[in-house]
Amino acid sequence: MRISSIQKLICSGIFILTVCGWAVAEPIRLTLDESDQPVVEANVTQVQHTEPVWPVVARPFSLSLTADGEPLESSSVRQASAQEPPTPNQDTSVSVRAPEGAQVAQPMANGPLRVYQVREEKIDNPAAARGTSRFTETTSPLNPAAKVQIDASPTTEAPLSRFSQAPAVVKPVETPNLPANTMLPPVESLDTPKTEVETETFSVWQIAPGKTPLAELETHWGKPAQSRRIDQDKHVQLYEQQADFAKVEIAVEKDQIVSLFLIPAKPMTLETVEQKFDLTKIVPAVVRDSSGRHLGRIYPERGVLIPQSAEGNPSEIDRIIVQAPSAESFMIRASSRSPLEFRDRLNDYQLAIAQEPYSAEAWYQTSLILHRLGRDQEAFEAARKATSGVGSSAQHRLHRTLLTVVQGNLASGIQNTQQIAEDVTVPEHVRAQAHCQWGDLLQMAGPQKNREAVQHHVKAIEMASPLVNDTNQEVRRTAKQVLVDAHMALAIDIATGDWEKKEQTVTQWLQRSKVYIDDMVSNEEATGELRMAWLTKSLMAHSFYNAPFDPGDSIDQIVGQYRELLSKTDDPFFHRALEWETGLALSQAVFIEHSREKHDSALKLAEQARAFLRGGVAGREVGIADHLLLGNLYFRAGAICAVQKQDHSAAVQWYELATAHLTSQSLQNIMLDRRGESLVSMGVSFWATGNREQGISLTEQGKSLIEAASAQNTALQAKLIVPLDNLAEMHRELGNAQKSAQYTASAAKIRQALGDSQVSR
Repeated sequence: MRISSIQKLICSGIFILTVCGWAVAEPIRLTLDESDQPVVEANVTQVQHTEPVWPVVARPFSLSLTADGEPLESSSVRQASAQEPPTPNQDTSVSVRAPEGAQVAQPMANGPLRVYQVREEKIDNPAAARGTSRFTETTSPLNPAAKVQIDASPTTEAPLSRFSQAPAVVKPVETPNLPANTMLPPVESLDTPKTEVETETFSVWQIAPGKTPLAELETHWGKPAQSRRIDQDKHVQLYEQQADFAKVEIAVEKDQIVSLFLIPAKPMTLETVEQKFDLTKIVPAVVRDSSGRHLGRIYPERGVLIPQSAEGNPSEIDRIIVQAPSAESFMIRASSRSPLEFRDRLNDYQLAIAQEPYSAEAWYQTSLILHRLGRDQEAFEAARKATSGVGSSAQHRLHRTLLTVVQGNLASGIQNTQQIAEDVTVPEHVRAQAHCQWGDLLQMAGPQKNREAVQHHVKAIEMASPLVNDTNQEVRRTAKQVLVDAHMALAIDIATGDWEKKEQTVTQWLQRSKVYIDDMVSNEEATGELRMAWLTKSLMAHSFYNAPFDPGDSIDQIVGQYRELLSKTDDPFFHRALEWETGLALSQAVFIEHSREKHDSALKLAEQARAFLRGGVAGREVGIADHLLLGNLYFRAGAICAVQKQDHSAAVQWYELATAHLTSQSLQNIMLDRRGESLVSMGVSFWATGNREQGISLTEQGKSLIEAASAQNTALQAKLIVPLDNLAEMHRELGNAQKSAQYTASAAKIRQALGDSQVSR
């Protein structure tokens, strides 16, 4: 039996993004400048914005550090104009403030840390960094979550002070050898024994901020050498020559010790401090300032901070700060960990949230990792808590907006992103992020939004370029990431839009993004994940149009990057995310090889991609984009088997995988006609292998999807002829002449309406 099929027409068909469509307009030039004049340099005046005042999280009174840094440097960077965007063939100039010492290591602080002691400076708050507000009362949040109680007390066998005295030993009285009848003189009764057993001296190492009451310390140490009151409830006490320490400054709030600042009598070794405070099993974290300079190390579970020594010698410790465990300390450790350590970073963020349930930054960082793991529902809930937490920012709202789009609300995502991008009170680097995301969302909206997407990606580059040398590490790195993302996005814009010289200009935009990636890996501690993303975007761009592009070299680099990243960590969460992302990259190579009619290579790559995706999908919520990509990948592999190999049995194995994705309820009204055509073609192979029930079912589902699409666009009615003809033939084979005649009549009616008696199948 011969059944009509559209496999040959659509085997290179559906794309995973709704932006893919046939261009019907006249080509336009890439430069976006109708006059074709070269781009000129223009100085763009930066918008002055005012940081919003966020509520301050109430924290215990504590001693803090500041660094005596050098004045911030400024440098001019070539700026682009929104009216005359940079063309891809211009040179990219990246000026980077190289760190001192090693390539990746951040420079050390130039001077010693300044600690505001009792006798040195008179300021409102000697226990806080310069520029901070006065002390605030510690208040409990509404419905506070139970905090993790971390034992900060020393071990049961706490080290003794060097001034401790051992108990006196009472020797037995020797009885002289006297005759048996000799009477000994009576023993005089005493009210108190002549020999006392002294108790152990109270040691500095035993003080646990947040637990040890002031009364206990004063019982052992007496009155301090000096005392200074900050307000009614807060004061600082100074003790001198206490065991191993020349000075001990104690911050007190409501008769509770909340912080210690210790100056040893002589420099101590790190090993000694770790043993005394029982820190040997705790992973420490490096503390840096906003410019990335090294300030010291912190042990979050015990709240012990060891500042960099005044002489800069890491083996000598001349100051120690001890506080109660805080959310900030766990956040510091999480940020100092490798970006590849998903599990440990998530654990630190959860410990921070246990200390501060409404920490916006902790919830935001948690959401970022959950999104990478494909747990988007959990990620959205975490993002929602970030936007309603203490310290919430526009960057947090921007991330929540993206997750709204992932859940299928594109229109709302575009609107909310636009609001952030146009808000002049938002910091410039966040506005640049918003413009880049705005362009991405417009690109998802369809080909009709391609020009607008280009404009916003160019605007993102314009706003981020002046910030690549900012002394604030977060601002500088965010700006460079925006430049990477916007350049790669422009390559996708050109590939999917109606532009001249696609092959040339796409390559140029990709090469420009690679400049910034190399800079971030060399100077900003970025990982090979950026290079993996670049390879994926490169393959994606080339898959959107016919070009003589051989993906072989890119495939080798993808596998190489996978192996390199895999070897850098044993984190199972990261491994899972890496497998998924590697599978996505190889899928793009499958689409390119298929379009080049390299069918054997495409099938081999499809098998590789499937192996990676199968490992990465564990624990992942498969979203809309995932369903489209997986359905497209498995359908293409099946189409190669059915059409080129004439092996319907092999095709059915791939089609069974594709069916669950292409028929997912989450897709709703997305790509109705193309998914319908795919299901119709798949029905042919099921029918050919004897599974007639499944063949008819898939053909019926495909027809229904095409009917829904044609109801929105009457030009798509011609696509109904193939499924109607196939259903007529199937029911004729089954002996159901009545149904066969109905489908034949329906197909004839459409042909008559279209005035075309011959429709390709």
